[in-house]
Amino acid sequence: MPGSAESLHIQQLVELMAVVSSSTDESSAVQHAVERSAQALEAEVAAVVLDGKVAASIGFPLGAVPDDDIVAVSLHERDTLDVPGVGRCPVASAAWAGSKPGHLVLARWGEPFAIEEQNLIRGMARLLELTLTMLRTLAAEQSIRESLQERQRLLEQLFTIQRAIARREDLQQILDTITLAARDLLGDEISLLWLRDEDDTGRARLASAADATGILPGSALTADLTDAVTASQAMTVGDVVVRQGGIAATEVVSRFGSGRVHASMGAPVHDSGVVTGALVVASCDEGRVYGPSDVQTLRAFAQNVSLALTDANTVVRMQQAHHDALTGLASRRLFMEQLTQRLATADAEGATVAVLFLDLDRFKDINDTLGHAAGDQLLTVTADRIAAQLRAVDLASRFGGDEFAVMLHRVDGPGDAAAVAGRIATALGKPMHVAHQRLRVGASIGIALSTPGHSDPVELVTHADHAMYEAKRANAGGYAIYDATTSADRDPRPGPVRA
Repeated sequence: MPGSAESLHIQQLVELMAVVSSSTDESSAVQHAVERSAQALEAEVAAVVLDGKVAASIGFPLGAVPDDDIVAVSLHERDTLDVPGVGRCPVASAAWAGSKPGHLVLARWGEPFAIEEQNLIRGMARLLELTLTMLRTLAAEQSIRESLQERQRLLEQLFTIQRAIARREDLQQILDTITLAARDLLGDEISLLWLRDEDDTGRARLASAADATGILPGSALTADLTDAVTASQAMTVGDVVVRQGGIAATEVVSRFGSGRVHASMGAPVHDSGVVTGALVVASCDEGRVYGPSDVQTLRAFAQNVSLALTDANTVVRMQQAHHDALTGLASRRLFMEQLTQRLATADAEGATVAVLFLDLDRFKDINDTLGHAAGDQLLTVTADRIAAQLRAVDLASRFGGDEFAVMLHRVDGPGDAAAVAGRIATALGKPMHVAHQRLRVGASIGIALSTPGHSDPVELVTHADHAMYEAKRANAGGYAIYDATTSADRDPRPGPVRA
């Protein structure tokens, strides 16, 4: 996701959390959610489905809400929705589970919702779920409803955590904040976050821990799940587990000392819907009894952990899918997605996009002679040198092997693109120190420019590829510009102008 779009979505999540969390009841919370989500996604309609029924909606005439159709969309039984006065619209929905499952549903005229928009909708649904959970907690316990200061403190903690997640701050800091907040809000002596060991699922590691002094440093303790009984039971049951009476400290965490734990409580945490750990609180107070409000509070904090873990790991998976593992440049898939978007924008605005296609000269000889490790090092240096010649709005990609592609956004004409190609060719022609040797490689570069009314990204890359082969045949280390006027006579690699 481009940085500007990501910042906008973070702002929209924070604004939604601020509005929804200020609601005093479920009805106003879901109404605020549909209004703000429709505004953020520029959707014609938005609705919230709770327990299989439409709880709130916007965009339909009074008395004409198609409840059955909206519920069918939430269950993925339909992928469009008929909106009066608009027509058949693509839809998107995000679900949450729990004691009262629900869905956030949106429909918008035009193209289907993009991946980043679907991620935003899922984030909005999670924020609404957390707010509804806390509202039900407050409604279930009269003492909490009467304690406005405590309620405000809890909501402030959740808002701080949600904002940190939305901004994708450091994951460890987020986990520590949640662990500390759980200890403070529940008033217990210790709070622990256990996560399954990635290499041995029968063991757990202590990802974060807080005692009376605050966050414990170096929370690297590991234990068999059979030893961490409270955490293990919460993960097995899949819901909050409460244990009262004399409990050995070693059943909670071995570093807690030789005393007795009178009560402990654990709530499972998830990563992409899979139970992966547990948030545990423990008390040595003999009079400590966990009530329904305590259970709901711990569950809410555990849900925050789940949201943070899922979001962080989703970002990692997206980075892996959209970036080349060796060079860190954009993958072919991301490059083509971005090129498609840029071409559509350029076509509408009358701007020009240029694609440069690069192939290293003599790479195979070096790779065969010095080995693949040296070849990988050479590719990494090449990627760095290409990126150094580009603007922030441009995009470099490794297409595979020793082939690279560059997208230049908003160029004035062939001269601009040729100037960049020249700088790249000069940079790549300089000696590289690889495998303790001084090597010269160079690259052949093909250039293709978009034209109004022709916004096929595959065709543009193909033209640049054809021009690259002409450059390689004419003079390795140079560049050539694709000339569409001669394409009919030069199939399959038509009409470049040699540099």
